[in-house]
Amino acid sequence: MFYELSQLAIGNLLRARARLAMTAGGVLVGTAAVILLIALTIGLQQVAEAGIGSDATLTEIDVYLNWNFQGNPEDAPKLNIATVNSFWKIEGVAAVIPTIGLQSGYLSVGKYYGGAWTQGIDPRLLPYMGITLESGRFPEKAGEIIVGKAVSQNFYDPNATEWTPVEIDLLTEPLTLVLERYDPEGVVTKREKLTVVGIIQAGGNYDYSVYLPIQDVISYNEWYSGSPLDPKKFVYENVKVRAKNRDVTNDVSSAIKKMGFQTGGMGEFLNGLNSFFGTMRLMLGGVGGVALLVAAFGVANTMTMAILERTKEIGLMKAIGATDRDVLTIFLIEAGLVGFVGGVTGVGTALFLQNVINQAVANASLSQTGDSGMMFLPLDVSQIGGNLMVIPSELILFALVLATMVGVVAGTYPALRASRMPPVLALKSE
Repeated sequence: MFYELSQLAIGNLLRARARLAMTAGGVLVGTAAVILLIALTIGLQQVAEAGIGSDATLTEIDVYLNWNFQGNPEDAPKLNIATVNSFWKIEGVAAVIPTIGLQSGYLSVGKYYGGAWTQGIDPRLLPYMGITLESGRFPEKAGEIIVGKAVSQNFYDPNATEWTPVEIDLLTEPLTLVLERYDPEGVVTKREKLTVVGIIQAGGNYDYSVYLPIQDVISYNEWYSGSPLDPKKFVYENVKVRAKNRDVTNDVSSAIKKMGFQTGGMGEFLNGLNSFFGTMRLMLGGVGGVALLVAAFGVANTMTMAILERTKEIGLMKAIGATDRDVLTIFLIEAGLVGFVGGVTGVGTALFLQNVINQAVANASLSQTGDSGMMFLPLDVSQIGGNLMVIPSELILFALVLATMVGVVAGTYPALRASRMPPVLALKSE
């Protein structure tokens, strides 16, 4: 029965092609507007994410103490050994990387001195730091360390009259860590030989870093303070948590916050960025939805006029046995088809405009990198790669369903009027 009613509805629409085209045109505009505005936010979000960093950067979460803790400070959660062990149990965590800083000391190569941010870390966790080595390798045994590129470029002669940076090849030159402390008898000096096996690539967050085994740094700090470490009071200075992938970064961050800590890093920034673009997507999608709302009034008006023009036809259908449900179904199918046709043409229009806009952006990117230096967009078009508008398949499906539902909802009231029309009065109408 539904098949026959659908054929009848299609035949009715084809009898009024001009009206169908004009009504579907309104749905076309609304559908294309929704798709293009949402596609714009998706494209801009991808450009913004591309400018943040690699996937490894986006899975990194910095954990901080909660300075807004309400209550006794002694009861505030601390970055101690028990806390680190609990972080490992969070679902989606790939690695927990605690570090502790060296309290005092400087580097020495022959007569040259140098400084660096010296930290202790479990060498097995270094690959999870997202570090890229320019040369050498990661530590494989005790006593081996890696250093940032800038460390090797900032040695100086303490006896020189002017400070002039000297670059030293730390992979070949013997490096010494000089520790000093002040005792009642005077300054006590301790020298520890270090073996550099890797140089961290320049340009990142680790340019001035030196990574030693964490047990060595704890031992040096104990020597400097003159007292052994108390395991019950020991806390880490910094803890990084690496999520397994960017999709679970937000869940891991939320779990850490529930434990009473604050989080930061690029992964946390990405969460805020996604929230911003999600809000923008809703706002711009709502602007496009206004066009669909206007189109809905057009569909309702068209269906109302169709009912007035076909009043006798409705009466005749009921006289020969059509039920109220049959009449309702016919007009709802017609309204839905108007929305569907408008949605299909709207999707086609959006895809065409997407290609036109993306091609124009790609050409602008080439012009920007060429001799002309042309740039007319308020962002770095070279990062867009011709993908300012991104229309995923699920957005197309959503737009088609939305357009069809707009047609059905807009045609519901006229269809109900038609189904409830008494056949005797319908046949008497002029």
